[in-house]
Amino acid sequence: MRRTREEAMETRKAILKVALDCFSTRGYALTTFNDIAQRIHLTKGAVFWHFKSKEELLAELIEREHAIYEPLRGVGEAESAEAIRDAFVDWARALTRHQELRQFTLFLMSRVEWSEALKETLSRKLEGLVVRDPFARLRERLEWLRAQGRIATACSAEQLATMMTGIFFGTLREAWLYKLPLDVVETIRAGLDFIVQGIRSK
Repeated sequence: MRRTREEAMETRKAILKVALDCFSTRGYALTTFNDIAQRIHLTKGAVFWHFKSKEELLAELIEREHAIYEPLRGVGEAESAEAIRDAFVDWARALTRHQELRQFTLFLMSRVEWSEALKETLSRKLEGLVVRDPFARLRERLEWLRAQGRIATACSAEQLATMMTGIFFGTLREAWLYKLPLDVVETIRAGLDFIVQGIRSK
């Protein structure tokens, strides 16, 4: 029985790995369970036995990648705008060092059609998996820093979070999708420094 359980876990991991490859190549919407099954030499029914839907598979893939490296690690405890900048820089550094994280991030940025229905379904599934939205934590922390007088700006926490994530994902897009020769980590650090200098409490 133990060997069967271990084999099932190994099969589940293999399905997740192949699913990420298929999603990255064909896109989330166009990838079917049949595509995944063929790549891994299983039946479609065997894939369904492990994952009841593509949304469930995507949610577990997100959970797995968060376990490898939690996006914006430490942002919920950040005591300054500089600490938030550093959380982004650390995340960028992790993405440049870990091929699977990079593949996963590129997939989420460019190969998923983010409908409201998909976002809502994923949100429910991730709640069950206890994966917290890192961008919600970012907005909450920026609001807290402003309330504490540690940053000074007329911008809302939502606006600041949007600008910061825009610099982060904009740099990744230019460097990785459009192949611009950028030092991703240093470009993100420099871009976020502009914001940090502008909102630093005098």
